Amino acid sequence: MPHRQVFAALQENIRLIYRQSIDADKQINELRQKDMAKFSAIFDVSQGFVTKANRFTPYAEELAKDLIEIKDANNDQVAQLLNPLVTKIEIQLQILQVFKANLKSKPQS
Repeated sequence: MPHRQVFAALQENIRLIYRQSIDADKQINELRQKDMAKFSAIFDVSQGFVTKANRFTPYAEELAKDLIEIKDANNDQVAQLLNPLVTKIEIQLQILQVFKANLKSKPQS
């Protein structure tokens, strides 16, 4: 497969996102128990995601599905599918970092 290294890098990024998403979702659950984190979705359609969820993990699962779609695509389709996936990976990594940084800056009660 000519795109093997690209797929491996994407897969590793998605694994990282998934692990970070699990941790972030635990924090969201704790915030919700304190009657905080009242948002209905983390990302919206304009950011490229089809999923609408108030947790990070479903978005990570969408990324994994997108990667499987790319692996199953022919070479002509790969280029077309690759850019939206990379954009979503970048967005999710950025938001996870911001979320984590915001949690660290808040005093724990």
